[in-house]
Amino acid sequence: MESLPNYLLAFGFVLLIGEVLLGFSTILLLTLGLSTIIVSAAMFMGLLESDLFSAFIATAILDAVLMALLWGPMKGLQKDKAPTKVKSDLIGNTFDLDIEVGPGQDASMKYSGVLWKIKSAERIPKGERVEIIDAEVGCLHVKQAN
Repeated sequence: MESLPNYLLAFGFVLLIGEVLLGFSTILLLTLGLSTIIVSAAMFMGLLESDLFSAFIATAILDAVLMALLWGPMKGLQKDKAPTKVKSDLIGNTFDLDIEVGPGQDASMKYSGVLWKIKSAERIPKGERVEIIDAEVGCLHVKQAN
């Protein structure tokens, strides 16, 4: 089969593109794609006969070797990373409370043009100066300012 190396090369690239589109979620597509490309290159250089049986055996052996070599590094890529906490520019700002807040006593207040839910681990009376210690979506965590 004269054009087998061309087909293997194209098939290998299709597998690699599929792996990239899936976000490196499968190890098999990566190793199989690399194996078919390497076997295709060996056929182009005349190191391997251009027949289907040789291509199948060489691809299977190479795939097993690549799978063994790349298993650890690829598993590391698939691990869930702990989300990093983004530091908000609001943290450290101070303002005066319009309402009383405390544990289990959440309140809403307009700050910087946005209506925020205000939470605190301690009871803070109305009119006190507070410092923002954490900011989440739509929620400010505050403590009494020094």
